[in-house]
Parts: sequence; C-alpha cells; structure tokens
Amino acid sequence: MIANLDGVCRHPTYGKCIFEAKTASAYKAGEWENDAVPYEYILQVQHYMAVTGYAGACVAVLIGGNTFQWRYVERDEELITMLIRMERDFWSRVQDGVPPDMDGSDACAVYLNKRYPSGTASSKIALPDTAAGLIREYNEACEQIEQITEQKQKAANFLKQMLGENETGTVGDSYITWKNVSQERFDSKLFESEQPDIYKQYMSKTTYRRFTVKEAQAVAMAA
Repeated sequence: MIANLDGVCRHPTYGKCIFEAKTASAYKAGEWENDAVPYEYILQVQHYMAVTGYAGACVAVLIGGNTFQWRYVERDEELITMLIRMERDFWSRVQDGVPPDMDGSDACAVYLNKRYPSGTASSKIALPDTAAGLIREYNEACEQIEQITEQKQKAANFLKQMLGENETGTVGDSYITWKNVSQERFDSKLFESEQPDIYKQYMSKTTYRRFTVKEAQAVAMAA
C-alpha cells in the first residue's frame, strides 16, 4: 500500500500525525457540522495511518473560501483492518483481470457501455433464470419512478399556480422561484432545410445501444 500525504504535523497530545488539507464549498458546510468529517475523508486518512503507522490525523478544511476549521481523527484499528482486506481483494482482482461486481453505480454503467459498445445484429440468447427476478426489480423501479415523478410534478404545478405571475414565493424558511429564462439555440431543422448540402458536411454519426425491457406478448405483437 502507498500513501500520498499532504504533510506531517505534531498534535500537542498525540504527537506526530498526518496532516490533510481540504476545501469545501458553502453548500457542503453541513457535512462538517458538530465536529463531523465526511466519511470519504475518514477512509482516506485511516488508509494513510495504515501505511504510516501514525496514531492520528489532523484534517484542515477551508469552507466557502473563508471559514477555516480542523478536526483530529484517531486511528481506528477495526476500520483499518476492513480497509486492508478490501484493498487486498481489489488489487487481487486487478492482477487477475477480474472486474468489480455489478452494482447500481454510474461507474458500472460506464464500464458496461465501454465493454460492450455494440451488439451483434439479430443475435439472441436465453438468459439464466435469475434474469426474471431482475426484470421484476427493474419494472417495479420504473413504476416507482413514474409515481414519484408524477408526485413531484403535481407539487410543482400547485406551487406554480400559487406563484402566478410572481417570480419568487416564500413560506417559513423556504423560498421558491419561477423565473424567466431566455436562451438562444441553433435551429438545426431550419438550417437543414435551407442549407442541406452544408448540413450534411457537418453531420457526424454516433452509435449507442438502447436498453429496453418488454413483455414477450408485447414483443410478439410488435413483430
């Protein structure tokens, strides 16, 4: 394991320790309230302590460009043991060329799109039985998204009705805005109709894979 320290300092009680400097926007101020330290930074300095053997770390942060704070993070042997185990497993996968397990992260979706950028035309396979459960999970999530989206839109519509021609409304500690926004956009359809030759010169082809989940009956009817 390796560590790239910002520096080393001396705590008046615990002696030599890691120094780590951070910046945070004002929107992230809540993550530092009540002497808290964001969890990703705790993991970072615990890893550093595993590498260096130090008993603690001083984490300094400048919030919003004008508020300075600092925290002392003590060494956590249980967390360090877990990190070492996870990092060892990760590096073993790297050496063996085994990708991480599938999850719902954006990084996983990006990996799959790069790993399988195109499909073989008209190809078809029988999926394992476990796919049925995943399809149910996917469909249920889609239904929940539709319900939540409708609920969100309903609330927005009522608030817009209350605002009427006003741009800003307040209630308690909250305020809502419905402001005028002007944008200039390139009219590609008009350009294509008036300058078709030039339009074709600047056209570029992109290829991607569209993912859909349909019932077998719907697929048969479409065919």
